[in-house]
Amino acid sequence: MKSFFLLFAAFAALFAGPVVVKPHAYIETEGNVIEIVVKGSTLYAATDAGKMEVYDWKSRKMLYKVEFGKIHDFMGDEINPKVFGVDVDRSGKRVLMLVQDEDGERTLYIRQDGKMERLLDKKAHITMREVRFVDDDHLLIATMSDELILFEIPTKKELYRNKLSLSVFSDFQLNEEHTRVASTCESGVVYIVDVKSGNLIKRLEGGNKDEVFKVDYKNRTVLACGKDKKAVLYSVPSGRMTIYETDFLVYAGALNKDASLSAFSLNEQNDIGVFDNSTKEMKYKLVGQGSTLNTIIFINDNELISSSDNNKILIWRIP
Repeated sequence: MKSFFLLFAAFAALFAGPVVVKPHAYIETEGNVIEIVVKGSTLYAATDAGKMEVYDWKSRKMLYKVEFGKIHDFMGDEINPKVFGVDVDRSGKRVLMLVQDEDGERTLYIRQDGKMERLLDKKAHITMREVRFVDDDHLLIATMSDELILFEIPTKKELYRNKLSLSVFSDFQLNEEHTRVASTCESGVVYIVDVKSGNLIKRLEGGNKDEVFKVDYKNRTVLACGKDKKAVLYSVPSGRMTIYETDFLVYAGALNKDASLSAFSLNEQNDIGVFDNSTKEMKYKLVGQGSTLNTIIFINDNELISSSDNNKILIWRIP
């Protein structure tokens, strides 16, 4: 009899489906969020309201904000500039902000000890799309035309400029050691590049047949989230892939630290599925996101933070 009940429980668990999880808490920002970055207990939010807002995500209290002056749109009207991106160095002392400027240009600022420095602007002739710290002295810059640039901060010089493809750049993500980067574009190909030299190491392809919106890169594993309604998990050493089919465009996704879990958007309701990458099964379904997802971050295996194109950053706790 005991064996029967154990078998019944196993079958019940098998067909029960994923556990549905609602947000544990949220942070309400002053502008619609474009991107978030988390460093320890500190969360940095780039917004469309001319502000970069910084919070203690555990207490959900604002620590400070950086505001940028108004610019003019193409009609000559004053608008708040969008803060397109934000990054923080390993020490947490320096913050990068990529900000909309006049005439469709973008300006890169670096902030340290409360002081702002304009690091790059239109005079540099770099169509910056995404910028990340590599180490204390170097930045990796991706351009809209799918070039990777290694930029030296003290000298303000380009050490290399490597064009990966003829496609438009989409997203990149550095590995944990910042020695390699997974960079992707509208073609669906993911390029693995050596950061120091700019040399191409590997092409990961065949999973996504259209633009990849977002990539993550952890523990020699890449997650590529695509316009073709697929989240593709690649093993970088072998090139083997797992394809997760979804019901809608996959705008955002993330891996946990050891890449044993994937989280990505599932449908038009912006639900997030958390998958066990060994069994390929969805363990949790996170419901309650208000609009299109743009960032998902694993804090640890049981806590995630997500942002979408509105002013609420959601904090999730899973069993």
